[in-house]
Amino acid sequence: MWLLPPIPALDGPRALARAVLGLAYPALCLGCDRRLSVSIRDDGIPLCPSCQRTLPRATDAVVAERLAPLPAAQGVFGRTVALWVFDSGGTVQRLQHALKYRNRPALGRAYGRLLGQALTHAHPHAVYDLVLPIPLSRVRHLERGYNQSHQLAHGLAEAFTPEPPVRDDLLLRTRPTRSQTALSRDRRWTNVADAFAVTDPEAVRDCRVLLVDDVLTTGATLTAAALPLRDAGATVDLAVFAVAAV
Repeated sequence: MWLLPPIPALDGPRALARAVLGLAYPALCLGCDRRLSVSIRDDGIPLCPSCQRTLPRATDAVVAERLAPLPAAQGVFGRTVALWVFDSGGTVQRLQHALKYRNRPALGRAYGRLLGQALTHAHPHAVYDLVLPIPLSRVRHLERGYNQSHQLAHGLAEAFTPEPPVRDDLLLRTRPTRSQTALSRDRRWTNVADAFAVTDPEAVRDCRVLLVDDVLTTGATLTAAALPLRDAGATVDLAVFAVAAV
């Protein structure tokens, strides 16, 4: 079974400062609320080893089952990888919310590194020309202050040698879309269909592109982003932090 790597030990003046801070504000595991033996804040995974081992790992079959009901997604993606199955109200959701809603963008780098390790473990010979995060709308980016998928993409790219470039400028949202959270499967697709465009088709032509996002629910957003890349001549693989349970 593929497990998360151990939480790294910290040393040096920066670690000392963080240790002092940890005495006043101890880091707690997002799974069980126990105090972590090492102060993990923004650049590590805030989980104890026990909770790490119990997270629901996602398989290729789970990703395929989520994409299967969406006709537009058929034949669009090559390789697909996800770290965990999204557990509504559970530890994976708390991890995702800490990244997305609690102003902790550096968590995305740590999650992305784990995602990169999972991808290279499943596909040891994978090589990418480009890593592309799903873009946020301008309004949501201003509200949040950062794009969580951008953070994931940069952490993920570090798993490869040579490290592929992360490009935020090649995929564009062409119109605002509603939040997908409360929409049905059919309405999710209607909401995002034709909502993305490639800004420079020549830059992606004949490239192997890795498309990155935090959560795959029905696959509507990811498929809508992948289609213009495929039409521009790219081969599109998919990497997500979590996939909704089937």
